[in-house]
Amino acid sequence: MHSPTTPVPVPMAESGARPSRVRYVLLAVATANAFLLYLDRICMSAVVHSASFQKELGLGADRVGDALAAFFLAYALGQLPAGWLADRFGPRRMLVTYILLWSCCTALTGVATGLAMLLGMRLACGLSEAGAYPASGGLVKRWFPFTQRARASSVITFGGRFGGAIAIWLTAAMIVTLGSWRPVLWIYGAIGLFLAAATWFVFRSDPADHPWSNAAERAYISGDEPPPDAPSAYRFPWRELLAHRGLWLLSLASFGSNFGWAFLVTWLQAYLTEVRGLDGVTAGRYVSFALIAGMAGILFGGWWCDALTRWFGPKWGRRLPFLAGSAVAVTAYLVCPSLGSPVAVAVAAGVVAFATDSMNPATWALGQDIGGNHVAATIAWSNMWGNLGASAISKLIPMVLASSFHWSDRREVFWICAGGFVIVGASIFFVDSTQRLGDPRPTEMR
Repeated sequence: MHSPTTPVPVPMAESGARPSRVRYVLLAVATANAFLLYLDRICMSAVVHSASFQKELGLGADRVGDALAAFFLAYALGQLPAGWLADRFGPRRMLVTYILLWSCCTALTGVATGLAMLLGMRLACGLSEAGAYPASGGLVKRWFPFTQRARASSVITFGGRFGGAIAIWLTAAMIVTLGSWRPVLWIYGAIGLFLAAATWFVFRSDPADHPWSNAAERAYISGDEPPPDAPSAYRFPWRELLAHRGLWLLSLASFGSNFGWAFLVTWLQAYLTEVRGLDGVTAGRYVSFALIAGMAGILFGGWWCDALTRWFGPKWGRRLPFLAGSAVAVTAYLVCPSLGSPVAVAVAAGVVAFATDSMNPATWALGQDIGGNHVAATIAWSNMWGNLGASAISKLIPMVLASSFHWSDRREVFWICAGGFVIVGASIFFVDSTQRLGDPRPTEMR
């Protein structure tokens, strides 16, 4: 039997029937869910900087930082319980629950009348969204063979980044069109109700339970990997998570990556307006253009990670996307302060987005490699640390700008963000994708 962490042959059913393609229908719905996930997450960056929001709530930069950081903090802290629930009860049931909850929270954010309610709704939204990607990672593990998981994961992540890429521009434009920030959030919440219904109709947690999936597709998916534990046998792997050295290092890399990337979706728009002199809608459009580059990075990263794994094996094939991506992101951030135009800054930000998102499929693939029967919990663990990094940079930037020592061009912000990607490159050297959770072998430092 082949190791589940090395490529395996994917047999056809003995009957010779062609495999059905239900897995792609599930992938399409999961991608739409990821689109809404990021749309609801990133839209607040445009909302809090809009004229109608500032007129009604009038929050200063430090309070805006609190509101933006609140989501990421709750999202991080909700990862482990949400990952446990997804592993325990399956991705179908829990994803529907998560979509309903975060959509209601998004809509209720539109009735906030002060900082307390705003913070409460963003905290609740972060908790509700926390399980979406861990559950989706578990779905990919169950529905796609080993050799296609990075690409399948990249498609879902592409949907999320597309939602994030257009969120600031779309939200800013809708606020101008509708005259207020509130109805925009109500519309986003309503979209979530539709997607929750579609998820319930299409998803099944196990291919064997899906009436549209034939035996040939199930054989194609499983290869010769062992089936996952039944839900009744599931327990949360606290001891294994805490003892796995490679997972700690992957989590540190996730922290650094999100620490460096989150500036693009939280404070880049404000930088372009306050330092580079753009109006809010134009700045939002520039941010969207930069984030669209990340979408290309995701699709490239899925192919890149799978190809490098074929060429160099599972260890270096999973490490190299991080090493290349972090080096590019560091370089792009360091040149930003010296660029002479907002367009050039947006291009550099697009390079950062491309480099960061080219690493995302490898992050998912490593979580699936290491996780074994605890994929959602493993991805949730690294996601938790990643979003603690995003929360930290959301709060750290206004603290730096409030000090009396910052440069007028805010170059130290770019230096700080570049430091996050230095952490990525230094950490990933020692992650061994062939050591599964609970494996008694020591992690090999090579």
